[in-house]
Amino acid sequence: MRTALHKALPALFCLTFGFPDIVASAFAQDPPVAMGEATRGRVIFNGIGGCFNCHGNDGVITRLPRHSPKLADELARLAPPPADLRNPSRLKSQTDADRLRSIKFGHPGTAMFPKKFLSEREVADLLAYLATLREEAGGNDKAVP
Repeated sequence: MRTALHKALPALFCLTFGFPDIVASAFAQDPPVAMGEATRGRVIFNGIGGCFNCHGNDGVITRLPRHSPKLADELARLAPPPADLRNPSRLKSQTDADRLRSIKFGHPGTAMFPKKFLSEREVADLLAYLATLREEAGGNDKAVP
């Protein structure tokens, strides 16, 4: 509570004394993205993150795990379908900040739900792993520090 209040006080001060542009610019900035470890990210992707259920084992969209017939049918009918993470030209999220928001808060207009159960470190590791998928696909898309 105390930390949240300390973070909110500068914004309240600026709003009270007529500095709305400062407040707006502070909230418009992309969240900082920590550098993660791709090897750990791969384990999270194919494990507790559950990413592999929709995006395929190791991000290969055609290598989905064996699902129950009902779940397989539901996944096949998703509109839009899960993103092919190895095809950078088809991805909506173009920056690590966008990807971070999609992981933490879900992806509006898709079936991707928020992964609020992942720690900051786990999200950073996932981002590092996703960068390797794009690099392997020839996207030449390095993770943003």
